[in-house]
Amino acid sequence: MGFLWFKSRDYGQQETQLRSRGIGGMFPVNGGSVWTDDENYVGRTKAVYFQCPVSRRCLEIRAEKLASITLKIEGSKRGKKVLSVPNFRDRTMSNLLRNAEMDLGIGGDNWLWLNKEIAERPVMEALRPDFMYQEPAKGTISYDPSKRLNGTSNPELIFYTDPDEPASIIMVERRIGDTNRYEQIDADLLHMSIYNPLSSIEGSGAGDAIMADIAAYRAATKLMYARFTNGGRKSGWITIPEVDGYNELTDDDKAKLRDTLRMLREDDELKGLVAGSEFIENQMDFKELDVVSVVKALERRIAMAFAVQPVMLGFEGETTGMNMRTADRTFYTGWLKPRADFVLGHLQSFLRDSLNDPKLTIEIDETKLPYLQDDKLDMVDKMAGRGAITFNEYREAMGFAPAPWGDKPIPVAGAGEALTQSGDKEPQEQPDNQNPREVGHNADTSGRADQRG
Repeated sequence: MGFLWFKSRDYGQQETQLRSRGIGGMFPVNGGSVWTDDENYVGRTKAVYFQCPVSRRCLEIRAEKLASITLKIEGSKRGKKVLSVPNFRDRTMSNLLRNAEMDLGIGGDNWLWLNKEIAERPVMEALRPDFMYQEPAKGTISYDPSKRLNGTSNPELIFYTDPDEPASIIMVERRIGDTNRYEQIDADLLHMSIYNPLSSIEGSGAGDAIMADIAAYRAATKLMYARFTNGGRKSGWITIPEVDGYNELTDDDKAKLRDTLRMLREDDELKGLVAGSEFIENQMDFKELDVVSVVKALERRIAMAFAVQPVMLGFEGETTGMNMRTADRTFYTGWLKPRADFVLGHLQSFLRDSLNDPKLTIEIDETKLPYLQDDKLDMVDKMAGRGAITFNEYREAMGFAPAPWGDKPIPVAGAGEALTQSGDKEPQEQPDNQNPREVGHNADTSGRADQRG
């Protein structure tokens, strides 16, 4: 289940210090840590998901792609029920995978708990990462929203780890209503964590690597917004001409002069300057700042950190049919399949142990991935052309059900031709004793005799 409580030494004090110290002191978000931990999860989520449209779209693309894969599930009825409808809110396994990827992408951690009170219909739900508190010294993991929200610890769930089996939960307690009493329930806990070299108990998501880029992106877009709302005017200073005999002015004269200068500074409708005054800019214009190019570069950097191809975001000059096809294939092989294997591998191992279902398997059905079909069919056609596969193997690659006659090898003439001729009928084979046809030495075998002069 991913819990590694026994370590060669206690890292607790060192990790507490790391959480309050940023690297280089740059770009702290609701805390000093560079990675997303339970202290700055809210601030990091706001920055990545709510304040930057590029990073949000990248997260959504990753989550949607993971949720869109078709799964092949084998196992007991109980295991299939959990994976088909995990809980009332998510309703489908696709939604559960979508939410899991959101947590992993933002902070690097995803927590799922399995309620087995109804033995034949377990329910699996997600727990918010920053509400989880790990205490290795006590051997407990608590789900405690009130501690994060109002500072008063009152856990809703307490998971007790096995000191002899650190990867398992031996007991789960749930708070009874609004009381301080707890009841023991049959449940289990899964923690999926992306490796974080700075912490042994907390993960690090892709969002952790782009906080500086998001801060720069927000600054650039705010500058553009402020300039447009200001009518394109620049800020700066207004110099005033020398005032002869300033020291001899009365207090009333100085007050009038201050009022005049205040009017020059604050009057939005002022179209000119007092004679002898000069306006000194303290801002560069968009061309000098090269804001548009900076924003475009930041968009690509953010997309790169999330492993999302620029063409998938519709960036200028990227969107073509060929580019999209290549991007889908690259995204699947470079990120989606490894991440799906990571998540599904955790789920499979967890449910096998928790439901006592050793035959449970969860795999990607690659025959349902349209951007891999052409590649796979090209390979299958080549194998069929060499007589290396049967009709049923070819049908399986196409996503069709096996045929009763399909265990026979495909003739070397080719799978496509053979299937076209046979349809759903049993393929006709040439008798082994048929004499080969004789061809004259000067026969035209090109099939294009009518094109010759």
